[in-house]
Amino acid sequence: MSFRQGQKQARPRTMMILLSVLVSAAVLAGCSSEPTASGLTDPNAAWQGGATEASAAPNSSQSGVKNIAGWALPLDEFVPEFSNLDNYAEQLLLASCLSQKNIAWPVPWQDIDEPTSPVFNPTGRRLFNLEIAKKYGFRTNLAPSKSAQLWETFLTYQPTEPGFQDAFDTCLDGIRAEHPLVSSEDTMFVNALIAQIQEQAFQDSAVQEAAGRWRSCMEPQGLGQLPENPNEFPSLELQGELGAVPPVKTVEPSARELDVAVAHATCLDSSGFSAAMYEKEWELQETAIERERTKLDAIRDAVQARQAAVKEIIAANAPKA
Repeated sequence: MSFRQGQKQARPRTMMILLSVLVSAAVLAGCSSEPTASGLTDPNAAWQGGATEASAAPNSSQSGVKNIAGWALPLDEFVPEFSNLDNYAEQLLLASCLSQKNIAWPVPWQDIDEPTSPVFNPTGRRLFNLEIAKKYGFRTNLAPSKSAQLWETFLTYQPTEPGFQDAFDTCLDGIRAEHPLVSSEDTMFVNALIAQIQEQAFQDSAVQEAAGRWRSCMEPQGLGQLPENPNEFPSLELQGELGAVPPVKTVEPSARELDVAVAHATCLDSSGFSAAMYEKEWELQETAIERERTKLDAIRDAVQARQAAVKEIIAANAPKA
């Protein structure tokens, strides 16, 4: 049995949570239809960074500070951080538990102060603006860090000790009993609320008018039929033509990809689409929070408790660099 097969068979609950995260990331992707995973509690996920920069997306519903560059929104405080810290903490606990059974689980050191990807905000929302377009085009597969390289090596590890699977299952059950994950139902509730609001915001008359101006702005690019919703641009077909669909030969975008990305970002700004969409989402999220205040407060408390526990676990168990 391979490492990856063992993980998938041993961790059905993890895969359910990962599925909800994948759905969330696809919904939150904004300008990209490429699904991305946060990596929460999934050892097979790529490392995309540990720390989140508070300045990039403040705790918006508490501070009331709008930040369109980081697409900070009121529901952010109810969403687990888009980082590998949760996953890292759980793998460290597994390593400690398995070592007591004389089974190696070589979780590598990871730089928990390393920022997450510059093209995602702390909640996993795909970011896209003129600054990002000029530097990254439509790319999300950026150059791997030292931590990412170490994690990739860990993913290839093949346990050979007898009884590994049973020991892994026992350890995982015990860890999650002592350090419970954020409820998948809670995560899905918040994700569904965010998705519903995005759909509702796009139907707003001011947003629809701005979308029309975006299409008029983009027509001179000669890119064929444009989507009704600018957030659905570029299509997977166009991304393929630009060489931006994984697996890619290089993380560096071509001149053509940069040109299209810059045109898209420029039109998002000049049409007023990004601004109109952001303002409407903010308004609708504030209303939703007041409507669902009791349930959301409980979810926020659970998210914050889990994140505090994760930091304590890492501080107590992380290997040295």
